[in-house]
Amino acid sequence: MICEYLYKGAILSQILQLLSTSMVNMVRPCWISKLEPFNGMWHLSENGKPRGQFDAIVIAHNGKCANRLLASSGLPLIARQMKKLELSSIWALLAAFEDPLPTPNSRISTAFEGAFVKGVDSVSWMANNTKKLFPSQSGGPHCWTFFSTAAYGKRNKVPQENIPNATAEKVIEGMLEGVEIALGLSKGSLTRPFYTRVQLWGAALPTNSPGIPCVFDPQGRAGICGDWLLGSSLEAAALSGMALANHISDYLQSGGSRPDEFAIGLHDAFQPIEGHDIGQFPGLEFKEQVAEFLSSKT
Repeated sequence: MICEYLYKGAILSQILQLLSTSMVNMVRPCWISKLEPFNGMWHLSENGKPRGQFDAIVIAHNGKCANRLLASSGLPLIARQMKKLELSSIWALLAAFEDPLPTPNSRISTAFEGAFVKGVDSVSWMANNTKKLFPSQSGGPHCWTFFSTAAYGKRNKVPQENIPNATAEKVIEGMLEGVEIALGLSKGSLTRPFYTRVQLWGAALPTNSPGIPCVFDPQGRAGICGDWLLGSSLEAAALSGMALANHISDYLQSGGSRPDEFAIGLHDAFQPIEGHDIGQFPGLEFKEQVAEFLSSKT
């Protein structure tokens, strides 16, 4: 655990050092709308406004927006790989309660802060945001986040930018019923939250992956990084970004004289990935196995 914290701390330290130098120029808000290759450089623009010229580009995004951006970029191999990606849809429900959520076992309720939910169609994850942000707070509202299953999200999918009121109400009721089931409560016994807000996460998590750290087209000097290349976790995202950064650095230092040697991930097939509906959690499987073993001994 100490090594893990040191490792993460070292990465954060490197990022902060880069941001404090002239090597990095972060521009926000900025939404690149066009990529144009010209005279050996990439020209980026935002709705007609020039946003700089670059030796290489990185696509750290996916879904419809990334596909539109790549459609006219002249990067057919990169665009083809991006289009192979399949994403799930998940509903997120924010709910604020006056009191802690009840459970049949009062001993558990005092320490109940979150859980993966199994066997409930409308809920796959629940977490107490109040405990996360204010762990010592005893009074006040109890704010929870509930995530649906991917199957529930797909079955109730609507345009996420314009959710019909009827759908929102249906999803809220369905997910609160799922919370009751998950907590082992009788139907209708859960106290109504005094605040709710629901949002569809339309392009949520990858359901397939090539299982490689990054994609790079040396002919186009363009690459892809993201959690979905290795799975669907924060760890995968960090490893993918570092892998592509190192790969592009090696390519540029080579002078581009052997481009074919630096092509990576342009033809890899995608395979279904396993994990929870809200992503993968490396190391959690081992902890679950230990917990099951210990429970079998009691």
